[in-house]
Formats: sequence, structure tokens, C-alpha cells
Amino acid sequence: MNIWRLMSHHDEDDQKESLKMMIARNRIAVGWSNSGDLSTAGINNKDDISALITRTHPGISSVGHGRASLWNLYSEMEIDDLVIVVVDNKAESVFQVIGNYIYESGEKQIIGYSHQRPAVLTNIDADNLWRESGGQFAEGQNRRWALALVDSGNIDKEEIQHQERQRYSVTSTVIERNPSAREACITHRGSICAACEFNFTDKYGISGPDLIHVHHVNDLSLSDGQHNVDPIKDLIPLCPNCHAMIHTERPAMDLEKLRRIIIN
Repeated sequence: MNIWRLMSHHDEDDQKESLKMMIARNRIAVGWSNSGDLSTAGINNKDDISALITRTHPGISSVGHGRASLWNLYSEMEIDDLVIVVVDNKAESVFQVIGNYIYESGEKQIIGYSHQRPAVLTNIDADNLWRESGGQFAEGQNRRWALALVDSGNIDKEEIQHQERQRYSVTSTVIERNPSAREACITHRGSICAACEFNFTDKYGISGPDLIHVHHVNDLSLSDGQHNVDPIKDLIPLCPNCHAMIHTERPAMDLEKLRRIIIN
């Protein structure tokens, strides 16, 4: 497990909004979007990325920064890695990577940033994690890069992993928005995962309903601002594993497709 430091956006005015969008969409993102989808561009090394940026961003002066950050996101970052997101030069939030590289265009960008990784918000204290690393970057990394590897040699990985187990309750709280809608959904449907049918109440007793997630059938990140939610029609209960799995696609995977994956 590696630890990374990510600037939420190069434009200071957009940094806070960018973090909000990353939380809502379960993504982390970096720029140089005109370069297109790296997974279809025949990228084999950093030099390939340099050539691509030079060709698609004529006149840009930060080719080296872009090359390093995109290579880190595309090739070096691994599932389960932690990412410290920085806003206004402050370590603000910690995400955990849950999926491989994705290129999102148009309205699916995060304030113009197309190069993305599926990631969920954790409850790990970002400032503490950064301090425990000594506020240092790994050898060969540069603090001026949008995405750089942190020197995590002095960090207690077992303690971090213990904290990670709590990440889903935080992600759930942020995405679901309305606690009363969550409660109404669970009251109607029970604390049984709609995909794998794991029953939280049978397994955990009275604490079960507090542990299960509630998923928006219509992807919340694609909605336009505030809107009404019908807890019966628009929400379904999912266990943390199925909730993470259903969001490996965007828009979110169809429930029936997830059920077929489980059966097969």
C-alpha cells in the first residue's frame, strides 16, 4: 500500500469545489485532459506521456510535471493505495483507491480534469497522516507535481489499515446526503443487501441497520443540484462490498448486472 499526495486542482478558486466533486463521484482526478485517454494512446513509459502532452497541449511549460503526475496516476498507483488530497495547501481528506485508471470527458470531468481513478473517502485524518510521513515525498518525487508519492517508511501501516475498515460509513454519509431518506429506505426494505442478500440484522443484531449502505438507483453525481428523493423508489440498501463494486462503473452499474456478476 502506497500513500500519495494530490493537489485537488491547480486553480486555487476551484480546489474546494473539486474536492466536493471527487467525494460525490467517488473519484480522484488530475488534469492535462486534452491528451485524451491514456489507455488507448499506446503509453508504455513516461516519455510517451511527455510526447503526448507536448502534442496536445502546445506551449505548455509544465510538461515534466504533467508527465510525472499522469504516469503516477496511470501506471504506478495501485488499488488500496491512500491519497491525501490537498486544498489551499492543507492536507484536507484521505481517499482510498478502489479501481483502475479511467478517462472521463465532457460533463463527467471534475472541473476540467478527465484523468481519474475510482476512490472512496475514508475517515483517516489527512493532516495526521501527512505529519506521520514527516511531510516528506519519496525519493525521485517532487512536491510541485499534482500527484506525488509520499515517503511512508515511518508510518505504521497496520494502524492505517485498521482505520481503513471504517471508511465506508464516512463515504455513505457523504453520498447519501439525507439521513431521513436513508432511514426510510431501510425501514421499508430492511438491512438486506439488494445485490448479494447479506442480512446485516441477522448477522449483527440491532447494529445491523447502522452498518448497511444506501445506494441511489439514479447516480447522485449525475443529478443537477438539490432534488427530491423517494426513499422507496430511488434508494436501495447495499453492503459495503457491493456498494463499492456498483460504483466501479460510471454511471453506476445496473443492479441486475451486479447480481449476474455475483451469481457467475
